[in-house]
Amino acid sequence: MSNLSVQICITSIRNRGRSGGVIFSGTTDNGDSYVVACNYRLIPEPSVVDKGQIWAVKGAASIREFEANGFRRKETQIQAETAQLMRPSGRNVINWIAECPDCPGIGQVKASKLYKRFGPSLIDHIEQKNIGALTEFISEESAQILCHAFDKHNVANTLLWLDQTGLPRRVGASVVAYFKENAQARIEANPYVLISFEANWVLVDDLARKRLSIEEDAPRRLLSAIEESLYRGLKNGHTCLPVNDVQTRLIKLLGTPQLAKQAMMIGANSAQFRQVDGYYQSTGMYLIESYLANRIHDMVAEGNINGQTSLFAQFGHDLAGVESVINTYERAHDIELSQEQRDAVLTCSGANLSLILGGAGTGKTTVLKAIYEVLETLQPGVAIYQLALAGRAAQRMSEATGRASMTIAGFLLKIELRQIDIGSVIVVDEMSMVDVVLMYRLLRHIPAGIRLILVGDPSQLPPIGPGLVLHALLGVASIAQVELKVVKRQSALSGIPQVAAAIRAHQEPTWTEYLGKPDSGVSFIPCAPERLEETVQRIYRDLGGNGSDFSVQILSITNTNLGGVKNINTALHALFQHEAELIYCYESKFGVVGTTTLEREPMKVGDLVLYTENDYELGLRNGSLGKIIQALPVVKADDPCCVCDFDGAEYKLKTKQMYALKHAYSITVHKSQGSQFRRIIVPIRESRLLDQTLIYTAVTRGIDQVVLVGDVQAALTAIRAPASAARRNITLPMLLRAV
Repeated sequence: MSNLSVQICITSIRNRGRSGGVIFSGTTDNGDSYVVACNYRLIPEPSVVDKGQIWAVKGAASIREFEANGFRRKETQIQAETAQLMRPSGRNVINWIAECPDCPGIGQVKASKLYKRFGPSLIDHIEQKNIGALTEFISEESAQILCHAFDKHNVANTLLWLDQTGLPRRVGASVVAYFKENAQARIEANPYVLISFEANWVLVDDLARKRLSIEEDAPRRLLSAIEESLYRGLKNGHTCLPVNDVQTRLIKLLGTPQLAKQAMMIGANSAQFRQVDGYYQSTGMYLIESYLANRIHDMVAEGNINGQTSLFAQFGHDLAGVESVINTYERAHDIELSQEQRDAVLTCSGANLSLILGGAGTGKTTVLKAIYEVLETLQPGVAIYQLALAGRAAQRMSEATGRASMTIAGFLLKIELRQIDIGSVIVVDEMSMVDVVLMYRLLRHIPAGIRLILVGDPSQLPPIGPGLVLHALLGVASIAQVELKVVKRQSALSGIPQVAAAIRAHQEPTWTEYLGKPDSGVSFIPCAPERLEETVQRIYRDLGGNGSDFSVQILSITNTNLGGVKNINTALHALFQHEAELIYCYESKFGVVGTTTLEREPMKVGDLVLYTENDYELGLRNGSLGKIIQALPVVKADDPCCVCDFDGAEYKLKTKQMYALKHAYSITVHKSQGSQFRRIIVPIRESRLLDQTLIYTAVTRGIDQVVLVGDVQAALTAIRAPASAARRNITLPMLLRAV
């Protein structure tokens, strides 16, 4: 066995490893043939390797003998110790063009003519996209294809380099998508830019210190440590951090108090960061929250140079007129608004910005419908846009009000600023879950002179993203806001409102005794962790759950681990659907195959499913719950695979839409927000996600009966503790007071 160092042009790919690594064969300029085996450490992502590429490899070579078609054959195999994707150069560029699968129609003859004309500078013409020069010998379309193929080659080279640093592929792909062909140069100049792409600090710092020789006190390293500290805070919902917290985090990242102190000194003079009342904040987040504070101030000021006017001005302060419309509305719909509902209509009908607050079932939708009647009577033709964060919440909003609604993301995508008339009304539901970044995008998207009604329950789940909006506006004297307190939806006899109120007040509820059958109220069944999932399944069957509908719904704290969505869905799917008919789809690589979820669980007729995308073409929202009712024969990619029933309407789903389906015997509490179910089961265990808002949200999803199962002490500890929203560090309240 000997060591070889050669450059090989790949002629075929023998094998791509599922977990990395690749075996390929190719030839040198001299015509020598080799087979090269690269392990997963050398090539973590084998998809970057392709025919026509030139690789410099070094490693131990050995002769391998084998039999093929009745003949004894030999080949030289190199077990690569190093492998580097080379930039095509010299006459190698001819083979690269001719062999590259991304250059169809440009064969050896045309590639040779190009090289004869331009020589070694051919690659420069391709890199610079000099289409005029290249079209001397090939068509303009072929020239464009050639330039695109070279860009792809550069991307592959950069991805390989990033893979070999140990960064996750998703990070590498994001970096290349942003910096394109300049990615490697930008990272070598400052590897800490990777922090902005969610790269792990330890990996990035190791790359910077060991491979790129960056000093431990280099300003770019120290500033990036501050960025990393704030970014980790951002992931936990904080838009800023106390200065002391930043210092503590810096000591952990940089290793010494001296370096942490030096970083703080450099950061104080950097445009990247701001200090606000003892808090440290990135400039980007400061500008977002400052914009929100200023825009909100302008809206409640009732008049500015951009034409913002109040509804009171438009209605001539005619409260009697509003009362008259309310009276007419009550007679027409044979209802009687409570005094707090009537006050809410009066308040919100006459404000540029208003909040409607209240727990689940307190009649917020009834108030909205009355407000719409007032607005359309006193301002005929007014445009009203109904928005919600999640697709299912938007769907329920439509069902409850009888009006079109859409997600905030859909509104930003479909409705242009110029289409929104002055005086239009925008209503945003489930505001407790809207973060500052999305609110910033929404307010930037709408003109001055718009009336905004924000609806939500601050006791429900806070945003997944950073910051708080609804919570920050609570109690601001200049903002019109009303709170609905009387529960209308659940029957008072069910006991759900009383338990929800206790949880909302951080008090221990009085649980209803569980009698092992469909009943009413909120019960808690203690059980050991190892029996949690078994007990949940038993109670599911006790309450009449048979996997055929959503009358009994399990709401899990997490997607994974004990009592999570994945485990329970797997168990109940196996219990109820083991003999059901399998759904088939069409895969480009394998043809017609059985359909599975991302967890590799088969999809079958009768399965309860959750749609996880907003599909406006199909008319399904992220969070839509349904049931597979029929399998369809599949021959090609565009054939429908099955028929699903979503809320009484039938949809035919194709292969690409099947990827958006998950089993839904259990869903997360987050996915349930905006929905109601007759009976609820909630597995409870210790988790960093378990807090008062999550338990409150889960309990208020039930109409008749709620059964919590598991760790009672963990639940009570979470209920008594301050809600996670109260622990978030934000600057919006301070900025609102300052404007």
